[in-house]
Amino acid sequence: MGYWMWLTRYDGAEVAALLDHPHGLHAGFGRLRNIWDDLPVDLGYDPSGSLGKLEEIDTHRAWDALHVLLTGLPNEDYEHTSGDPPACDVVMGGMVMNTTGEGSLLRVPRLLRPGQVRAVDAFLRDLDRDALIRDRHAFLKEAQPYSFEGWGRLQSGEAWDMVEHGVLANTFDTVRAFYSRAATAGNAVIKEIS
Repeated sequence: MGYWMWLTRYDGAEVAALLDHPHGLHAGFGRLRNIWDDLPVDLGYDPSGSLGKLEEIDTHRAWDALHVLLTGLPNEDYEHTSGDPPACDVVMGGMVMNTTGEGSLLRVPRLLRPGQVRAVDAFLRDLDRDALIRDRHAFLKEAQPYSFEGWGRLQSGEAWDMVEHGVLANTFDTVRAFYSRAATAGNAVIKEIS
């Protein structure tokens, strides 16, 4: 199956209330992580009402290519986020939701607070998707982000990559629209690659 990335938006005030812990941010992250892990998938929210899931999207396997497209940098490893905010925050940046605050970008949720979500939205709105993809297509072919090749076959037998197949453009549009809704509503965003 491979690695997919989910982006989920939550009410920014609810997330802030969980993070506002008397013993500091570390304890607040523990509370948030515990509730987030326990959200019933079939219902879409925590039964206690303390954290309601507003929307969830997935990028399928295009998350790494989207990150490379937006930052202009390959991922050297999946332990550190490449690039600078807000570009890196779209996919891989944000506060690590574990007890150490570090570790692999895979299977460790990351949180963007509402201010960071607004910065990501502004960044994405200012981009010309088609020009960016056109300008970085050769670089993407060279960098070979996760699962970039093998998206169908041409009649000649050659495999399409994510750009040629349109997967990257579609994912870009889906993610940009998601962040627009989240920014407008003052939401926090939690992301997880698994």
